This record gives sequence, C-alpha cells and structure tokens, in this order.
Amino acid sequence: MLAERQKIVVVDDNFDEIKPFLTALWKMKLPFVYLDGQLENIPKEPFIGVRIIFLDIVLGTEGTSNKNKAAPVANVVKHIIGNNKNPYFIIFWTKHPEIKDDVLRYLELENISPVGHLCHTKPSGDNVTEETSDVIEKIDSEIKNLEAFDFLLAWENITEKTTIDFSTNIFSIIPAKGNQSEWSKQVTTLMGSLAKAYTEQDSLSNTEEDVRNAFIMMTDSFKDSLQQTVKSTELTFNTALSNENLELEQTAKINTSLFFDFKPNKMPSFGNVFIISDSTQHLYDALIKNIFDNTNSIPENTSIAGIIITPACDLANNKHLHNGKECFRILYGLLIPIEDNKNPRKNLKLSKMKSEALFDLAPFWYNINDKPHLLVFHFGSLSSEWWKKEEIPEFVFSIKEHLAFDIQSKMANHANRLGNSMLNFR
Repeated sequence: MLAERQKIVVVDDNFDEIKPFLTALWKMKLPFVYLDGQLENIPKEPFIGVRIIFLDIVLGTEGTSNKNKAAPVANVVKHIIGNNKNPYFIIFWTKHPEIKDDVLRYLELENISPVGHLCHTKPSGDNVTEETSDVIEKIDSEIKNLEAFDFLLAWENITEKTTIDFSTNIFSIIPAKGNQSEWSKQVTTLMGSLAKAYTEQDSLSNTEEDVRNAFIMMTDSFKDSLQQTVKSTELTFNTALSNENLELEQTAKINTSLFFDFKPNKMPSFGNVFIISDSTQHLYDALIKNIFDNTNSIPENTSIAGIIITPACDLANNKHLHNGKECFRILYGLLIPIEDNKNPRKNLKLSKMKSEALFDLAPFWYNINDKPHLLVFHFGSLSSEWWKKEEIPEFVFSIKEHLAFDIQSKMANHANRLGNSMLNFR
C-alpha cells in the first residue's frame, strides 16, 4: 500500500521540454506527479489533496482557437481535481494570458475554480534550476498574499511532519539488521502488544480488529504529538485571523467537519447516533415537553435521536452485558431542523437551555437532508437497551470522541450530583 497523496501535479505534453524543470524539482526535494495531458493516461479517480498544478496551456492543440486550446486544458484539471471543492493553485505555463482567462471561465462553470493562479514562462535552458527557484519563490509570495491558503498549507505540513516523525519513532524501535523476516516478526509482536494493551486482553483475536486496535492505541499518543508540534512550530503569516461571524450554513458545516462523522461504524460503537421513527409516543411527548417552551412551535420533522454512551473500552473488551442480546447505554434527545437561519435557538423557543438536565450541541449540517440541525439530549432519558444482532438500528452518524466524552462526562456528573438546597434571598 503505497502513499496516494501528492500535493504537486505537473501537466505538459512535451516531456523532453519539461524534463529540466522536473529535475530541478527533484533536486529541491519537492515530490510531484507528472502527466502528459492525455486523458487515457490520467487515473480514473481524482487525486487526493492536490494543492499545486503546473499546467501547460497548450496540450496538443497548436494552431487552434483560444477556446479550443482552453477546453481540453480545463478538462484535464477537472479529471485531476474531481467534483470536490478542493483548494488548489495553478501556475500556467504561457505567454498568452487570454487563453488562461478562458480556462478559468471553464473551471468556474464546473464549480472547481482555483483559489489563485500565476502565469509564468516555462523554465528552460542552462539556468533552469535558478529559474525554477524563482518560480517557487513567486508561488510562495503569491500564496502568502492569498492568506487562508497559506494557513491550509501550513496545517497540512505540520500534520504530515508529525505523522512521519511519529511513525518513524514507533517503527524504528525495532532496528533492521539485514534480516527482513526477523524485523517483520518483531514489528508484528510490537503491534500485537499495542492491540492487547488497548483491549486489556492477554490474547489476540487473529482478525483485522487486532491491527485496528493497535492503530487506535497509537492514535491516542499521536494526538499529543500533533499538539506538541503545533505548539513548537514557528508560524509566520502575512495576515491576522478575522473576528467576523460566519453564516449559519458555514458554521454548521465546519461543526460537522470537526465533530461529526457521517460514515459511522455499522456495529454499535461509542458515540454512534441513530434516529427513531416508530418509537412510542410517550418518549417523544416527554422530550418535547422538557425541551421546548412552546409545544406549538415544534419544527416539522423533529425526531428522536439516541446516542450510545456505553464506554468504548467496555465495547472493545466485551465488558458490557450480553446474553443472547447485548445491552447498551443509550441517551435520548431530539434532532431538530433549523427552519430560520437567523437565530435558531430563539426561533425554536427551546427552554431551559442552561438546565443541568440538557446537553445541546451547536448547529451542525445534517448531510442526509442537507439542512442545519440542533441536537439536544436530555439526561433524564438515559436507558439500557437490549438488542439482538438483527435488532441493531442503522446508525446515521457518529459524534467524534472528544465531544462524545463531554456528553458522557456531563451525564455522569448529572447522575452523581447532590444538588444545592440553600435558601436564596430575593
């Protein structure tokens, strides 16, 4: 399984002409993918995480009109980027900016415009290395002027450096001494030890779950390493962050990206959320009554949501109750569509939002119906549910670990609190 990610793609139909530039990139230790611009030679699936495209403006279309030159070039970019809104930057090899404008118009029509671009003549001749360095400096300068794109590249460089350093530290614990089978055996033992530490078991299951559990064990430490790299890395930017407020849709989508996963594990897992459409009316009415001030203002399609808060270690180590059926701890709440984008909580007239019995999540983007939603749990709804394998509900999304732990922790505090009965003076 080789690495799939390449940040830089170079497109040119004349390899001999572009070879000196490619050699200069190699000498600068800048990895890249070279494409000749022929669609049959481009992978069927778009590239992952491309950030820079060096693009020859004429791909076998010499002697044709500008539009006939631009259309194939834009089509190549579409095959590289795909339909995702992927932030990337283009360097056009051209002396004719009018062709570049046609390419950009085509890309805009496809909704895959670059965040920025630069026109430059193709480095060539005896000074190609120096010219390439000049091009890279101009790109760096242009990217710094783009402000946010510089943030993106800095973040990705930090995460990639941390990943490489962390992996190297782990796997170099076992030194390679010329016997690859012995190294592989010892690394397998190392991974097995990590898996057993995670499950708190003395033996392995001999399935892919062993490897998954070892990776999860490594992930816990990796998070700390990433934070330390962020704290210790010198960061220099040309612009300060903005203090302006985001629109509701943007806020909801960034919350979804940070705290939700819409490709959850199909098996019951800590943080998994399911929707109940055929539950007893009593649970629905109780949640409505205890979450809303005005029960006449319930948005249409408000539904019951349940989250598994059985500790992850109990599920991994098979410590939860099971006897033909499996027992899971479920906390219930309401999944509420936001109909008015201006002030969702006010317009929904939610009551007791600061009540110790409620846990409300900030607006998030519910991908299934493409709308912002609120999710409000009531700690009084904590239940134990017994499911046979065929009774396990479909999980529509999961709440990521950090936020799920917060829900679980506040649920525990709610269950253990003594209360304060001191008399108040009014």
